[in-house]
Amino acid sequence: MTAAEDRLAMRLAFNDGWLDDENHWNEKAQSLRKDYLDLARTTLAVLGGPTEAQQEAARLAAEVRELTRQRDRYRGAWRSACRRAAKARRAARS
Repeated sequence: MTAAEDRLAMRLAFNDGWLDDENHWNEKAQSLRKDYLDLARTTLAVLGGPTEAQQEAARLAAEVRELTRQRDRYRGAWRSACRRAAKARRAARS
């Protein structure tokens, strides 16, 4: 599977209303992802496939999504740790 196929499959699923946003792609059932990947492959075969620039753009978009997901996860962990530390400080003062 290429990044272009993956990106097109996510966009097709999003357009059909199966995704709230494209970040939830990996949370969907494997059968749904497979169906949309098959559709993406067929579409790209009919259209002649993506250019190198389009493939690079799809790879970069996938990297940005992954980095955003990691950032959000770390941000949540940081905020949780700060809340626990503040709660511990308040309990220590009491």
